[in-house]
Amino acid sequence: MIFVFFSGLLAGAPWVASFAPFGLWWLGLLQLVLLGLYVSGPFAAKPLKSFVLGLGFGFGAFVIGVSWLYISLHTYGGLPAALAGLSVAAFSLYLALFGAFACAVTAATAPVWSRYPALLPWWWAALWTFFSWFRATLFTGFSWLNLGDSLVDSPFSGALAWFGNYGLLFFLLGAVFAVWVGIQKKRILVWVPGLAVLAALAGQTLVPLNIQSTAPITVVGVQTNVDQSIKFDPDLISQNMASVFELGDAARRQVPQGGLLIFPETVDPLIWSDTPPEWQTRFHDYASDGRKVVMGAALQEGHDFYNSIVLFDGTESRLDLEAPNVRHDKRHLVPFGEFIPFGFHWFVRMLNMPMGEFASGKGAMVPFDVGGGNRMASSVCYEDTFGGEFANLLANATVEPTVLLNLSNLAWFGQSWALEQHAQMGRARAAEHRKPEVRVTNTGLSGLVDEYGQWIQKVPPGVKATWKAQFVGKKGLTPFARTGPLLWYFIWIGLLVAFALSALRLRAYNRHIVSSTN
Repeated sequence: MIFVFFSGLLAGAPWVASFAPFGLWWLGLLQLVLLGLYVSGPFAAKPLKSFVLGLGFGFGAFVIGVSWLYISLHTYGGLPAALAGLSVAAFSLYLALFGAFACAVTAATAPVWSRYPALLPWWWAALWTFFSWFRATLFTGFSWLNLGDSLVDSPFSGALAWFGNYGLLFFLLGAVFAVWVGIQKKRILVWVPGLAVLAALAGQTLVPLNIQSTAPITVVGVQTNVDQSIKFDPDLISQNMASVFELGDAARRQVPQGGLLIFPETVDPLIWSDTPPEWQTRFHDYASDGRKVVMGAALQEGHDFYNSIVLFDGTESRLDLEAPNVRHDKRHLVPFGEFIPFGFHWFVRMLNMPMGEFASGKGAMVPFDVGGGNRMASSVCYEDTFGGEFANLLANATVEPTVLLNLSNLAWFGQSWALEQHAQMGRARAAEHRKPEVRVTNTGLSGLVDEYGQWIQKVPPGVKATWKAQFVGKKGLTPFARTGPLLWYFIWIGLLVAFALSALRLRAYNRHIVSSTN
């Protein structure tokens, strides 16, 4: 079993290359096809070995792919190096469990799909995407390194607007697997449907959608580049804010009338009610002459604290927390960073991190009115990594947004590939909804993404910078925006029903053979 585990580990290690900044999306697809072939070949009907193989595969993929967690735990969190490394390894092993179960179930159901081989590719694709979704859902979820998001950089990216990340991965993985198996076993009824699905996916980019453009808006973003080691240092906060306002003054001069000035998540490290009045006034005063300001801020209401995004439109003398159209409170909180999971207080006490128990935002999203018929849907940090949850949030918004906004502070992870990975997931959301996205971060990556999920302007990470771009909002719902994650549920339930019917048919066939023999 040790050999099986390490074989899987070596097979899964290149997984990170499928994602940004490497962009080899086809490599992950090939890895999944080969993994599926192995658990349905040499390991067919051997669930334990398949589980161990999948566990090794996932561990190799995640221990490398999310190795940047070590930076936040050790460099900025103060956890001893050995314990930080062990924590990353333990977390990676947990994440690997989900793919391992997909492998084990595939092997355990061999009697059915071996009788009906046309079912195998789609059964494997359904199991992999379902357990990937389950990983991104259970215990608040962790959606990182979902291969469906990497497809925003593939020739099939247009189909994200139809099926979302898990749906597109299901169809693409099933189709490639079907063509491979069908040709290998010379079964025309297996490879022809797969080829037809591939052709349909490629053709989705040619299908017009009812998307309309709104008035263009000029946006100026501020990348403050305050290192995480000093961001919350009481002795350096004033110095850091002086640097922020210096950048803000320079950015303000670039914002035309009717434009937007945007600062990153928690640009003000203090709770807004504790922020010096002169700092509050500086942010307020940036909004004038028809200009608007959007910034990250920590808000307090009673005993509750919120990680929020607020809008100043130049008409208010102070921030009115009761006005729903000037704030977005983060819904999906980060474990350990914004709340402490049950039973983990002992772990948090070992970390040197400014953490608190934040409350989650509630109610329907109210997109910001930023002028020109444009409404801006906001997300904080990794809220935009959850495709289904994000689609539901937009679907239930008080008004349809025309542009997406993400404010983040990824300084916790240094200049690692976490920055590119997070941006790629946000770009996938833009492609799913065919709406441009503005990304403003503390240390990177910042910039503007078009409605197909491709960079229009990309600001280098790790530098203090102001940047200027113009977006054109898009109005109109994509097919995926209309169905959201319900589409995925129908796919998985449909495959489960098809599998159950095949199992019943096989059982009836076996009974017939037994009775005929007797």
